[in-house]
Amino acid sequence: MKEKWKLFLALGLMLFFLVGHTIGTLTRKNVTNEKTKQTILAMESTFVELPNGISHHTIDEFYQGMSLALDASILLVIGILMICIKDDDLTRSSKEQLLLFVIFWTISISALSFIYIFPVPAITCLLASLLLFGQWYQTHFQKNLN
Repeated sequence: MKEKWKLFLALGLMLFFLVGHTIGTLTRKNVTNEKTKQTILAMESTFVELPNGISHHTIDEFYQGMSLALDASILLVIGILMICIKDDDLTRSSKEQLLLFVIFWTISISALSFIYIFPVPAITCLLASLLLFGQWYQTHFQKNLN
């Protein structure tokens, strides 16, 4: 248990990210600024133009779909972290590969969040990636020392 504290902390950060993102998605239309309200109305009434014609979905529906896709990917990462924590039969090599995938994902989401000025998820994912890199490093070099 002692050697898995980084995984538990990263799992907690991902749960925090999931809850925060879900709350943000559900409350994104609760605005008071008139220009923001107009923008949301325009998104709700404008259909997306695709190469083969107009879609049957609005920009708002596409935005909602992308938010749900991010929630699904956060759940996937949470599941992978739970496998790394709980599955003692997981080989070190498999664990390293799973951790590298999650490290890549958290760094990517962190970079995108910094680019689009979402500081809380950016810092959350950056901290998680650092913890996971520490866990990967520990797992990788523990294998090579034994």
